[in-house]
Amino acid sequence: MASRTAASTVLAVIAVAAAAACAVASAAQGTKLGRLVVTGVVPCNTGTLIDAATSPPWKLANNASVELRCGGGGGATTSQNGSFAMEADVASAAVAGACELVVDTPLARCDARLPAAGRLVSDVQQGGTLVGRLLDGALLRLAPAGFSFRMA
Repeated sequence: MASRTAASTVLAVIAVAAAAACAVASAAQGTKLGRLVVTGVVPCNTGTLIDAATSPPWKLANNASVELRCGGGGGATTSQNGSFAMEADVASAAVAGACELVVDTPLARCDARLPAAGRLVSDVQQGGTLVGRLLDGALLRLAPAGFSFRMA
């Protein structure tokens, strides 16, 4: 549990630093604040910290809605291989602190043998390096830390 808190703290510090740098650049040059991009794969499985690499992905016919819950947030729908991508404002996420990804679409839509109630939830973690220049609407890449099934 301590490592999860530490990871959330590190992510919040990174987001705040990026937001501050972007705000300074924006004020100085009239550019947009930076964006964060969240990408990943939604697994069609239950459990705790589900390994998306070894779990079947959510299939196209039963698209799952994925929400980034923090600040301004963002949303996406899974593609045919279960992947998703969304953007949100760095400043919105930095103000809110910890963000999480939530899939409210019932798991029974991807596999009838799975529960109809509950949802998949994941914290986010840094999924790459800061892309672009902070002075020019940079991107901070984030990814799911690992989806877990939670009963509603």
